[in-house]
This record gives sequence, C-alpha cells and structure tokens, in this order.
Amino acid sequence: MKKPLLIAIDGPSASGKGTVAKKIAAHFNLPYLNTGALYRLVALRAIEQKVAVNSFFNAGKNDAIAPDDSEENFNLVTFEQLLDSLTKNITENELEQEVLFGEDVGAVASVIAQNSLLRKKLFTFQQEFIANSKEQKGGAVLDGRDTTTVICPDATHKFYITAAVEIRAQRRFNQLKNQGKNIAFEEILTQLKTRDENDSNRKDSPLLIANDAIVIDNGTLSIEEGFKKCLSFIN
Repeated sequence: MKKPLLIAIDGPSASGKGTVAKKIAAHFNLPYLNTGALYRLVALRAIEQKVAVNSFFNAGKNDAIAPDDSEENFNLVTFEQLLDSLTKNITENELEQEVLFGEDVGAVASVIAQNSLLRKKLFTFQQEFIANSKEQKGGAVLDGRDTTTVICPDATHKFYITAAVEIRAQRRFNQLKNQGKNIAFEEILTQLKTRDENDSNRKDSPLLIANDAIVIDNGTLSIEEGFKKCLSFIN
C-alpha cells in the first residue's frame, strides 16, 4: 500500500510558506490547510462578536467572561462555550476570506493563539482534517507555526521556510499597497516583530524548527524558485 504523502511547512508570518504550500498541494493534487487561518478565523469571529482579546488570557472553562464593560448587550458565557461558538462550523471557504489576512486580524490571532484551550480545540479539527485527507486523497499539505512539531510530527516531509523580518515586512507592505491599502512600512515591521515574539515565546506549541525539518531561507528566492527547491527534496 502506498504511503500517504504528508507535507508539513512551518515558518514565521509573511515568510511565503503559504504560497509555497499551495503550489505543492496543487502539484500533487492534495488537500491543503492553512492552520494559521484557523486562528485568524477565530480572531475575526471574536472581533465581529466584540469579544475582548484579554478574555483569552488566564481563563479556564468554568470562568465567566465578557468584553470591556463599555460594551453592551453581551451575555455572559463560560469560556468553553465561547470557544465552542467561535470554532464550530469552520468551512474551507471561510479560511480563504481575504479579510482574514489583514494585519489587524493577524495581530489578534497572534494573541489568542497563546490560549491552551483554543489550541486544544483546533488541534482536534486539524487531526480530523489529516485523517480524512490521508484516507480519501492519499495525503495533505499543511502550513503554520507548529505544523512540523505538534500537528503532524510524523509528516513524510518537513520544511521551515523563513526570511529576514525586514524582507517579510517589505513583501507584506507591497502586497497591501497593491490592494490599495494605506499602511506605513514601519507599522507592518513592528507588527511582524511583535507577532514573531508572541509565536516564539508562547507557552503552548511555540514556533520552533523541527530537528528533521529542511530549512529554506527564501528571502532572495522567487515564488517559483522556493517551490522548486522544496519539490527537489520531496522528489
């Protein structure tokens, strides 16, 4: 029986790992999951429902929480009920929404990703995705922050894609500028540095380089060059 092709890619924000992961998934006709988009979707839902970000800290499943006192018409719920509401009915289309990849949503996602109960709930979602993809499609491609170390440590191929934070900030700045969004380069650079700090130093599942991961610095590589470099190791 042919062994499933399970490819896991980690790396800091705006490193280009998602673009490479999508190209690899398309090349092998495999399901793709942006695990970071899961946290961005929860962050977006928290913003839409006016859930205070600080409620994700030091809260257990029996704690009652609410947004800032100035916000009205919010019913107290337990922390576990809140996360059930935010994480249920996640669809593939929702994970592709352009709004998810804005800097504001990304900043909130980096904060709430430090919550252990949220990580546990999304861990289950990701494990189900992997199991279904292996059974139905013969594998999958996933990218994120803890994909190679926590989500699928048994991946057949592991990559860690990175680039200097200044290069990543410039790429994000150019991307947003092309979309007609007005944001200063210095603001993006500060946000990425803060996100890197949060991702690398959180207690649960920090951003690490797996011992058996292939590290690729694509700071000077084009999208096609980065893709072909990964492909050479897989082949």
